[in-house]
Amino acid sequence: MAIVSLADAKKQLNIPDDETSEDVEILGFVDAATAAVEEQLGTIVEPRTVVDELDFRRSVTSFLLQSVPVISLTSLTSLDGTRSWDVSPGAAHVDKDSGRVTLLGATISGSAIAIYQAGDLSPGANVRLAAKIIIQHLWETQRGTMGVQLGGDGEPYVPGRGFAVPRRAIELLGNQLPGVA
Repeated sequence: MAIVSLADAKKQLNIPDDETSEDVEILGFVDAATAAVEEQLGTIVEPRTVVDELDFRRSVTSFLLQSVPVISLTSLTSLDGTRSWDVSPGAAHVDKDSGRVTLLGATISGSAIAIYQAGDLSPGANVRLAAKIIIQHLWETQRGTMGVQLGGDGEPYVPGRGFAVPRRAIELLGNQLPGVA
């Protein structure tokens, strides 16, 4: 499930559904917008399988997964494959928002591989709209339809920020630009 469907992206770009010659390029912009949204939010939006390589110098009963939100923990095995830990709900608890895994009645040490599903199963309207704004911005700058604008979309240039993510998309995602309020 993509953050924005091809049909929604085409609608944002005013491209008829039956016009398919640009579909591959548009899907590339959907992928780029998804990555930009995830970078701004610091979380996974498009659900996918994630593999974390973990290293525990001592025995622990809990640890953090690297990507959140966590949908489900699939497996936890030693790096060499000789040991696995039960990750069923009665044997392990996963805090979906923080990514903290707590093993109930077991410890883990050494190197291990955690395989899990991460992502937001229902991103908010603001997240989807921000992605569509980014897609439209990338599409227009690729096509030269915006004219020459230093900050993109008539926005002033902000040092340390690129032009791929318009400020209005960043604001929809809840991240404020540095500066004086």
